[in-house]
Amino acid sequence: MQNNNDNRYLKKDGKTVKKTYVAKKNNRNFEKEKKLFSKPFVFFLILLFLLTVLYSLYIHSFMQISDIYISGNKNISDEQIISQMSNPIGENILIYNVADSKERINAIDSVDGVEIKKVFPNLLSIEVDESYPLFYQEEKDKTYYIDNKAKITENSPENNEGLIKIRGAKLRNITGENFTSSEASLNFIKAIQEFSYIDKVKEIDLENKAEIGIMLNDIDVKFGDLNNISDKLKLLDKILNDIDQKGVLAVQIDLDNGKNPRVKVDDQSFSEDLNY
Repeated sequence: MQNNNDNRYLKKDGKTVKKTYVAKKNNRNFEKEKKLFSKPFVFFLILLFLLTVLYSLYIHSFMQISDIYISGNKNISDEQIISQMSNPIGENILIYNVADSKERINAIDSVDGVEIKKVFPNLLSIEVDESYPLFYQEEKDKTYYIDNKAKITENSPENNEGLIKIRGAKLRNITGENFTSSEASLNFIKAIQEFSYIDKVKEIDLENKAEIGIMLNDIDVKFGDLNNISDKLKLLDKILNDIDQKGVLAVQIDLDNGKNPRVKVDDQSFSEDLNY
């Protein structure tokens, strides 16, 4: 006769079964679950998830290039650069080939280098290193062109309109080399380009290093020597902004007075000169 109190037996669904049978059955179910969530299967699920995400990003308009920001170019237009790249607008930014576009842009004659950065989710940032004629100096019935990097260049525009005339520099007329051996003059020519008023400069007189002159539209700027170039250029920028705000017509700016520059204005424009 079966002992109902025997620990080897238990009742399940109205039936008396052995505990070892139930244990084996539960163990088989556990093994099935274990096989179902094995490491290869989990890896497959993760891979499938990542592929789904990547595919969604690939086809989604959120990751398509919609804006291109270009800087550093002056003579080369944005349109020319974009055309050289075969217009990447609408392409997926994840798989866009930056190296190919850099090679295409570098093929433009006046480009010395280019950096292209992907700015997620949909912007390309392009910084162009461009060389272009910005100055010229006439010497012995010949015109020498000087680029924005202060080097003699063979690239000559159709005319000198928009270029800045340099007078009195001791030229080293060797193409691709610095236009002068004077480090102070080179530093001055490069530093003045950092200010917006460079577009208003018509002429620079470098003949006397102690009395540098700048013709800025109709304003005669007595720059003085080439000491403290950065401070003087910043001060000139401040004075020009001040003149614009006050609406006066200046005819001369004298920076050769140390910390006390003077501004001479037109008699019809203001009752007295501006002192700083």
